[in-house]
Amino acid sequence: MKTVRKIPLVVWYTAMFVVIATITYSGLFLAGRTLIWEVDGIAQHFPILLEFQRILQHHPQQLFSWSWNLGLGADQLTTFSYYVVGDPFNYLVAFVSRAHLEWAYQALILLRLYFVGLAFLGFSRQFKFKRISQLIGALTYTFTAYTFYVGMHHPFFLLPMIWFPLLCWAIERVLRGRHWLPLSLITAVVILSNFYFAYLLALGGLVYALVRFWSRRRDHLTMRSFGQLFWRLLVAVGLGVTMAGILLVPTLLAMLTATRASFNFANGLTSYPINYYVNLPNRLLTNGGSVQYWVTLGLSSISFIAIIYTLRHFRRYWVLNWVLVVMMLGILLPQFAAVFNVFSTPSNRWLLMATLVFAYATMAFMDQVTALTAADLKWLAGISGGLLVIIWLINGFYLNIRKHDIATYLILLALIGILLAKQSLKLTNRQFYVLLLGIVTLNLANNGLGWLSINTNSNSTEQLRQGAAMKWVKNYFDGAQKSLTTTSQFYRTALAPNYYTMRSAESDVPMVLGTHTVGSYFSVQNGYVGAFSQALGNSEYAMNSPLGSLDGRTTMYNLLGVKYLFAREDQLKKQALPAGYEVVKMKTGEPKIFADKFIYGMSNHTGTILLKSKNALPLVYTQQHQISQRQFNRLNAVDREQALLQGAVTTQQVSGVKTVKPTVTGKNVAYTVQADTTNVLDTLDKVIIYRNQHATGASNNALTKLPADTITLTPEQRESLTPATGLTTPSNRVLNLIAANQKLVQKNQENNADELTSMVSDVQGHQIPYQLTIQHPKKYRNTELYLVLDGISYRRSSIKHALTTSQNTNVFTARPYTKVDYLDDVRDGLKGNLSASGYSLTAQTTDNLTSFSQLGTTNMSDYEPRTSAVINLGYSKYARKLITLNFTSIRSLHFKSAKLIAVPLGKTYRQRTRQLQTSGLKHQQVTNNQITGTTLTKTATVLTTSIPYSTGWQLRVDGQTVRTQVVNKGFVGAKLTAGRHQIRLTYHTPGLKIGIWSSIIGGVISILIACWWGLQKRVRQS
Repeated sequence: MKTVRKIPLVVWYTAMFVVIATITYSGLFLAGRTLIWEVDGIAQHFPILLEFQRILQHHPQQLFSWSWNLGLGADQLTTFSYYVVGDPFNYLVAFVSRAHLEWAYQALILLRLYFVGLAFLGFSRQFKFKRISQLIGALTYTFTAYTFYVGMHHPFFLLPMIWFPLLCWAIERVLRGRHWLPLSLITAVVILSNFYFAYLLALGGLVYALVRFWSRRRDHLTMRSFGQLFWRLLVAVGLGVTMAGILLVPTLLAMLTATRASFNFANGLTSYPINYYVNLPNRLLTNGGSVQYWVTLGLSSISFIAIIYTLRHFRRYWVLNWVLVVMMLGILLPQFAAVFNVFSTPSNRWLLMATLVFAYATMAFMDQVTALTAADLKWLAGISGGLLVIIWLINGFYLNIRKHDIATYLILLALIGILLAKQSLKLTNRQFYVLLLGIVTLNLANNGLGWLSINTNSNSTEQLRQGAAMKWVKNYFDGAQKSLTTTSQFYRTALAPNYYTMRSAESDVPMVLGTHTVGSYFSVQNGYVGAFSQALGNSEYAMNSPLGSLDGRTTMYNLLGVKYLFAREDQLKKQALPAGYEVVKMKTGEPKIFADKFIYGMSNHTGTILLKSKNALPLVYTQQHQISQRQFNRLNAVDREQALLQGAVTTQQVSGVKTVKPTVTGKNVAYTVQADTTNVLDTLDKVIIYRNQHATGASNNALTKLPADTITLTPEQRESLTPATGLTTPSNRVLNLIAANQKLVQKNQENNADELTSMVSDVQGHQIPYQLTIQHPKKYRNTELYLVLDGISYRRSSIKHALTTSQNTNVFTARPYTKVDYLDDVRDGLKGNLSASGYSLTAQTTDNLTSFSQLGTTNMSDYEPRTSAVINLGYSKYARKLITLNFTSIRSLHFKSAKLIAVPLGKTYRQRTRQLQTSGLKHQQVTNNQITGTTLTKTATVLTTSIPYSTGWQLRVDGQTVRTQVVNKGFVGAKLTAGRHQIRLTYHTPGLKIGIWSSIIGGVISILIACWWGLQKRVRQS
């Protein structure tokens, strides 16, 4: 026993970590999977780490520069600050070869996870808990639902799990009268690691300081006054902020103008959807099969029991229990989550800090576990059993849960059994602790397998297969990028819509390939780019990806200098392509096709073609006319796009440059609306056909002889089919539902008599398709066609509506609707997501298919209410007569205005783009941080660019500094006088110099304080 006590606690933790990690992660690795997620993992985290490795190994100074491979261009330091710059573990990739980065990515996840427990051990040593208590506390803190989840999906989110206990450790030192300098250092590290973590942990640290001050005051412990502690903590944090200035100042300045600077508090929710609350009990000990609003509880059984124990002894753990109560209330309120999430979405990421509270409660319980009373055991067993009863009730009086969750609850019961059996089996404390540690180990490993085993969680099948990540990065474009023109003339590329269909908003893989692709997927995006995208009504806009593939809009491509498009081979003949983009061909005149580089589960299963445009505008050019903001804002989104070819939209009027009223080029297209009621049961014949088709059991189905689109029966068919359906004398319920469908269709047709105003569902809840028929379609050949929607509103479904539509369907099918059916429908409604769902609207023509989506309130990254949309139906040389619209997931969709607009892209259009091309800089040279060239104009002009606006871009004309302004809603521009000019645009990261000086000053002060502190300590010791 004495030998065991001599073994350092960190050794025990390391051994247990290896055991649990081996069991949990081996399930994934043995299945040939990796820890790289097929969504954000390969779209964001892996390519960013790959690019960061390239910078570290070859050009470290590039980190402090502009990059043209971050979408339209962006500052690398502030863009990557959210992901890799402040993560000390990522710098290890500098010592790894590119070929082994996939393994390094995963090894770093496990390394971070290991340090999570080490940080907790450092925190727990300040308290007088038993060694076994600290060990189990560290294990339950390390292996949680949160750490398993983010390790699979967002690895750098493990960092706050390391920093938070260290931050609390440093605060505790100050409260106990120790020096505050460690708090300064940890504050600096937290801020440098990620500005979002800094905000989150700052709130958590403040709460911890107040709670511990309250706790120590209640225990009458010696302590400085509140005022003295306040100033010490303030000085410590202030010095830490100063030391972090090198990253904090530039990042804060970038965030002030980022797309996320505006958001909808708590996604507009006053409470969570009902299914959130219904599913909470099953998420206490398991992952519940999914993550909603970032609720990742998944407590270990020992922690769950510990919370019950501390709450039972409320007075003994008075302060701890009040913290638990506040957290219990907080998890019920979306506003609580939104405050901790920088006043944005109701994401419960704050639960990562709650894990520290749970682990502390676990240590408190473990210290008393050998002294539990009979009453304690009754409470622990009773509430644990009560939880299972609640889950049974929620699931409709049977345990309709995953097999893995059943194993979790069996482990809970086994733990209760050991606690109850300690006395009867006369176990020694040592034997009891060994059994308890074994159960905890089994529990944590089982919880991990619930996330990482493909046999227990379908989410684990979303992890990439081994070796796929690097192959996909290399073959993303099937090698087509190697055929891009090598020229000194700067240009950009883009992906044609649906080149890849993926769940993420966009992909950052093109960044690694150096293709200057306009789409990007970062948490920090330039707000001016977002403003440009929104002003032009880009339906693909998202805060994380403000441009996407530009919805395939020809003029947006050309305005942004997109010379090449990557498109799928199968799109060549089946899909409308942007005007002026011609297929790159071989010398034989055949399209140059790059064969598909097949990768299982990731390829788009078709080759790649390149499209080239002669109309793409240069990066920098001059406009002879300007358009006022007022005139620009009066135009619809389609005409705004075309107006940018006629003049530059200036923020401040430029003297000497003619202000023009832009010519409206879009033509309103007359159309009629017709709902496709083929599948709406609004006649008795349709019900007869429907009932035959949906009858169960064997039959000589006479309907197999009918054409698939039959909706009206002949008298002979009616006489033959009706008896088998029981509709010889239809019931009043059937007749009433037919009449309800008829009334619904008739009213909807009246509403849509002039133009499309509403899209509805029938009484079965089926969304009705619609057809827009263009009048005089030949007039709109050689145009790009748009569906412009304004004043969009929609009705979500509800439990009541779902029950009604389910019952209506049973009436039509003549299927008995039992009480069990009703109970099942109620359960499914309560556990479903009806009141929080979004929708998608799809528009299809003969040669194009495109869609617009409204995300639901469950989306924690890009949710924004969309009240308008511009849907590009594509460019075509041919006449298009029909547009088919379909919508999903909701009851109805309504519009104040729905216009079809055709934009001619013929001779006049080409003349405008050619004119702007000739006004581009001569002898243009583009590097990361500098653009130079010459320009010659006869009159004053507006220097116009597609460089995302930043105060970091400084303009010098003939060696003289000229003030820049925002042009075209999002780009760098300025006034140029008439004549020949030498242009030089130079970039410096805004705030970097101030930040560097801040860090130097903070660092010097810290060193001086540390030296003084050390000197004073020596004096006292001597």
